[in-house]
Formats: sequence, structure tokens, C-alpha cells
Amino acid sequence: SLLLVAALSGCGAAAAPGPPAADPFEEVRRDAATPTARRASPRWERVAVLTGRGPASRSIAIARGAIQWRARWRCTRGAIALTDAERVSLARARCPGRGVSTAAAGTGRQRIAVAAESPWRVEIEQQVETALREPPLRAMRSAGARILSAGRFRGIERRGSGTVALHRLAGGRLALRVAGFDTSPNSDLFVWVSRAARPRTTRAAFRAPHVSVAALKSTLGDQNYLLPRRVRARDVRSIVIWCEPVRIAYAAATLQRP
Repeated sequence: SLLLVAALSGCGAAAAPGPPAADPFEEVRRDAATPTARRASPRWERVAVLTGRGPASRSIAIARGAIQWRARWRCTRGAIALTDAERVSLARARCPGRGVSTAAAGTGRQRIAVAAESPWRVEIEQQVETALREPPLRAMRSAGARILSAGRFRGIERRGSGTVALHRLAGGRLALRVAGFDTSPNSDLFVWVSRAARPRTTRAAFRAPHVSVAALKSTLGDQNYLLPRRVRARDVRSIVIWCEPVRIAYAAATLQRP
């Protein structure tokens, strides 16, 4: 049989008005009748930070389900070279400098060898597509902190579910706590706070006064966001997950006082 794959740039094309249609980015499996766990958009997360002076070999643990791993390196003088357990070169450069190694395959216990003539620092990152599980910020549980409003995500142009709460921390800073979140996996998604009470369409979400908070950390799981200091609580009436390249709202949540 012939398999045709259509490629879309950015976060995907805008959908027609109305309820979210079938998501073109859903994984297609031959055993489609068998339910599968949700997957997040691939993201890089830190595994370990290694430091040293001169040559060294260090052991690292890469998650079994990781797609690949890489090393962010920094050195002060001379030269640096990174190799994996199979002596495959990951990076080679003159110092002072910094950079990112080529990606390496392999999961579980791995070794990385560093050949350097001066102090160096290497951050190991792994690429995963599992749900992000950030615990609530400690400041959200401290005395003087309180929840100002909360809501549930709903799909607009793509699917959307989960909860979000607006916290005022003890020092006055505003923060968002997103829990059980799920939207269609893709890149270039951002978290917006909006003055719109209930953005229903792409156009309404874009026209409403808004502030971009940060890039969405993960399309699946629990996460925290500190709002810019200039944002006032009275101006936060909804949260929108926004795709900037094609300017569509993936999901949104209307906030209400508890």
C-alpha cells in the first residue's frame, strides 16, 4: 500500500470555525484499536552537570525511553574533545568556547570521555516525549500565598484539557500552576494571558489584549510559569495556548474566582 504524508510547517494550519476537528498530528498505528499513552512534543531536559580539570571519564544515566542525548560544553583554554563509550566523537573545538555536541543514541548507563587542558563544564541533556511533572513552586505553598482564580482548559483549534490556577505569591508576584494539561503535540507554542473573558475563535484570541508569558514547556503534564511583573491580576481573565507561526489558539481556559 502507498502511504502519503502531508507536511505542515510551524504549529499546523488553521482549522475551520467550530469545535476542534480530528487532529492531523495524532499518531497513526496499525493496531489502532489498542489504546496508547499520550506523548508530548519532544523536549530537552537536563540530566546531569559535569565539571573537571583536564581529562576525565564520567558515567551518566539516560532514561530508557529517551530519544537521544547531547552535551552542552564550555571550556576556558587549550582544546576540548568529547567522545562516547564507543569512542565516537561528539565534539572537538578550541578553547575558550562553548557549544552543543552532536546527538548520541543509547539509553541507560552511558559514559562520556572529556579530553581537555583546562577547567571545563558539561551539561548532559536528554530528549524525551513523556509528560512533564513539575511540582508546585515552593512559594505557592508558603504563608501569604493564595489562589486568585482558576479554570479548565478546553480545545479551540486543537484538543485541550487540564486545569490552571492563578497564584499570588507572598511577595506579590503572580504565577500560573498548570496541572493535568494535554494538547496536541507540536512546537512553537506559547502561554498567553489575555483580558478576553472567553476567547472562542482564532480571531478573538488574537485581537484581545494579551501578554506572552513564555514558551510552553510541554504539551503534556504539570508545569509552572512566573508572570511578567508588569501583569496585574485584574487583567488576567483567561489563559491561551497560542501557536505563533500561524496565529491560532490551540486551547484556552477562562479563569474564575474560587
